[in-house]
Amino acid sequence: MGETDRTQLIADIMRLIREPAMPENTRVAGLTLIGWLARRRPDESPHAIGIDEARESERRIRAARTKAR
Repeated sequence: MGETDRTQLIADIMRLIREPAMPENTRVAGLTLIGWLARRRPDESPHAIGIDEARESERRIRAARTKAR
């Protein structure tokens, strides 16, 4: 993926997540992807480092929200 494609993908995702009917989970996933795309250098290959930690963090956040209700 070239820089132009990456930039266009970020713009497309941003346009989609601004839609009022966009579910919150989808909006968060889009923002996460934008963050990943923005930080990634063109010569880096995709990796899975941190995915398990992020999933565990999401589980803790959801559990705390559920408990708070």
